Amino acid sequence: MSKIAKKIIKTIIDVLTFFVFLVLIVIIFCKVKMMVKGEEYFNFLGYSAFSVASGSMEPTIHLNDIIIVKKCNNYEKGDIVTFKENGAYITHRIVTINENNIVTKGDANNTNDIAITQDRIIGKVIKSYVNAGVWQKVFKTPIIIIMIFVTLILFDLAFSYNGYKEKKNIKIVNKLQNISLEEINKQDDSPKMTDEEIAKLYEKTDKVINGEKVAFDKKEQDFLNYTVRLDLDELVSRIKNNIDEDKDV
Repeated sequence: MSKIAKKIIKTIIDVLTFFVFLVLIVIIFCKVKMMVKGEEYFNFLGYSAFSVASGSMEPTIHLNDIIIVKKCNNYEKGDIVTFKENGAYITHRIVTINENNIVTKGDANNTNDIAITQDRIIGKVIKSYVNAGVWQKVFKTPIIIIMIFVTLILFDLAFSYNGYKEKKNIKIVNKLQNISLEEINKQDDSPKMTDEEIAKLYEKTDKVINGEKVAFDKKEQDFLNYTVRLDLDELVSRIKNNIDEDKDV
């Protein structure tokens, strides 16, 4: 996967993580508010969401749609409103307003509803989402949102770790440009590699220097990590001492 593709995917994951985090905060706030005030439905800054349970407003609003309802001070004839009647939440259109008495009717119904007062109205429908009823169940279950949030965090950490690991290898390879891998391999405490493995590692380090993405196997990674655990100045000094000893002999 190219660096640009990785960057795009990570950006998307970050945006989604932030969005899910905000949704989670809103849900928790609304849940606490419902428990404290004894409310039966979500209400955030005057906005509520309901799932449509009947086809009484067909074809304007369909069964299993999600509607967004906003609390208003005044309502007009033709407005679609949501109110509670006999323990059920009903969404119908206002057909008559007589002072404080409001009469509603479902678009698909033949008869009007019993008149209600304005204080019975929860709010006016400002938006509907077709067949989105399943999402209400998701948003009403915080544990699902938490699981999604955790999953996105893990994806983000995975991308961040891979990026860190790749940068670390590039940094190590750059430091090794003027140091012989064979000399490193001679160190008593270094992970030992065969001549063939050293040659293969040279090929990979050259690719890294040229900006190509390379995957190191465990043995190669251990060899590179050895140079991190051992300070490079000390490594150079060791190699130099070994060369001097060979000259004395």
